Amino acid sequence: MIASPSLPMIYFGGFCVLLIRCEGHATDPVVEIQQGKLKGIIGTNYDGKPFYEFLGIPYAKPPVEELRFQPPEPAQSWTGIRNANKTGDICISTYDFGSQTVGSEDCLYLNVYTRNLPESNSRLKPVMVFIYGGGLTVGSSGPDVYGPDFFMLKDIVLVTFNYRLGVLGFLSFDDPSLGVFGNMGLKDQNLALKWIKKNIRKFNGDPDNVTIFGESSGSASVHTHILSPASRGLFHKAIMQSGCSLNTWFWGRKNNAIEVVAKAGKKASTNREALDILKNLTALEIFTAQQLVVDNTYPAGERPFSAVIEVPNDRPFLTENPIKLIKDGAYNQVPIIMGYVENEGMIFDLDIEAAEKLGLIFPNFNFENMIPYQLDIPKGSDDSKAIVAKLSQLYSGKPASARYDPLTDSYVLAEVIEALKYHLENSLNPIYVYRVSLAGKLNRVKLLMNRTDEPGTCHGDELGYQFSSIITPTVEPGSLEDRSIRTFAELWVNFATYGNPTPHSNKLWKPVKMNQPIQVFDIGQTTGMINIPERERLDVWGKIFQKWPIVRF
Repeated sequence: MIASPSLPMIYFGGFCVLLIRCEGHATDPVVEIQQGKLKGIIGTNYDGKPFYEFLGIPYAKPPVEELRFQPPEPAQSWTGIRNANKTGDICISTYDFGSQTVGSEDCLYLNVYTRNLPESNSRLKPVMVFIYGGGLTVGSSGPDVYGPDFFMLKDIVLVTFNYRLGVLGFLSFDDPSLGVFGNMGLKDQNLALKWIKKNIRKFNGDPDNVTIFGESSGSASVHTHILSPASRGLFHKAIMQSGCSLNTWFWGRKNNAIEVVAKAGKKASTNREALDILKNLTALEIFTAQQLVVDNTYPAGERPFSAVIEVPNDRPFLTENPIKLIKDGAYNQVPIIMGYVENEGMIFDLDIEAAEKLGLIFPNFNFENMIPYQLDIPKGSDDSKAIVAKLSQLYSGKPASARYDPLTDSYVLAEVIEALKYHLENSLNPIYVYRVSLAGKLNRVKLLMNRTDEPGTCHGDELGYQFSSIITPTVEPGSLEDRSIRTFAELWVNFATYGNPTPHSNKLWKPVKMNQPIQVFDIGQTTGMINIPERERLDVWGKIFQKWPIVRF
């Protein structure tokens, strides 16, 4: 196990409240789930009011030894009362707010937050399940990064959980005889949803009203749950923040074990030999080797470890082309919110900053690197030159304020809007689209870069208004930041409750309609419906995808 970073205390006890099930001290809530009894703790929300926290609940067996590289197995039961007062280890990766390696291979734990435990006459509450981002290679679910304080302003049940990352979560082979089909991290997510379906009533949550939401690769993960038959019936609404299953960075290569083994200082001539070696390395040795494999940054490059379309197997998650699934309408039909931030491409500044700290040279920007590899267009070809000419005409000669537009579009927005168009052809439920233009002191990624005084909204910035963390600064009552925290909680929880983000507001958020201009709900200094500002750019990308469609995953 790798030691977790030293963190300040972030829980506040001492509130004496009426407990439905209690053993021991009056402030220790106890619930009994299928696996056994859990003793939680008391936390306080953004307004200082108490709620219950149950941390570090195992939803799967530790994915170690014979379970390494395999789909997760449900967690075993325990006897007595298990303390749920601290998070479990995160899945081995780089810490969200630093460069240190943290976590372990035994990491499949979840956290449940609720304002009330069930009484005989109580009404079950909407359940919101958050899936973190991080490119499927980093990330964690604990309250140091995704604190529940803001969402606990509302009477819901919130769940966060860990899932396997990198090689340990996404190693895959085409050869069925090797028995490693990939997407273990996505299958972890699926098992967490099954755990919620079985147990969430014990926390006053409604298993028939579950909303899944995520950001970046967490958002693309949400999209794959919409598409996967394995997740049918496990959720009822979905929110996608800055990502979808068409984005290039969500997909990875198969048959990449030999490269990892070589980085670990071992030699293998076949995938089977490489797999045998990986099964006998420590988790830290695997992660260290993974860090030495070059990860592709721009859309033109395929990533080494990420989601794949699996070959047929007995426990599949995704075995078909996402576009085919959407076009066929063969997906989980639920109401959807999907959206983006105005300067998604600003995230590359953080990547450049990280590379410089490590003494690495970040690849130079050019328009050919903006062409998604999924179009299957060889570099230097006539088709490639034609697309470069279109992109150069679109983006060149623009003011400095538009410098992030090429990366914003190619990295996130163009594929998100393409997915929207496909869904509109056959969706049986409303699809709401938002845009975040908020520039305040809680913009999370700009806060990490010490740039919150600059205009613009970076990829991941909205998380600072949805979740507290150890880097959250003091918020002044009545400030833009304070109002925005409450706005996000109101909109997201309304959707989770009613399937409509503005059921009682005079600022109606209208769903997008087929064959009508796209309007978005802009969340900035103020909120309201506007025509999508990026229409000119998206029209060009739409024509590119029409002439050179996405063909590879």
